[in-house]
Amino acid sequence: MSQTLQLVVTGMTCGGCENAVTRALLSTRGVTDATASHKDNRVEVTFESETVAPATLRDKIASLGYSVAP
Repeated sequence: MSQTLQLVVTGMTCGGCENAVTRALLSTRGVTDATASHKDNRVEVTFESETVAPATLRDKIASLGYSVAP
C-alpha cells in the first residue's frame, strides 16, 4: 500500500541539499516519489509500506548529515 510521509528535516541549506536527499530517497527500494525543500525544512516521500519502513527513510536522511524530527 502506498503511503506519503511528511518529515521535518533541518540542516538543508540549498538546492544541492534538496537534490542529495531526493536522490538518496529515490534510490531506496520501495520509494516511488520524493521532494525536499530547504526553505520549508520539509521532505515529502511516497513509498510502499510493505517494502520499506518510515524508520528506514528517516535513517537514510540522517545518514546524509541532516536532522529529522521524530
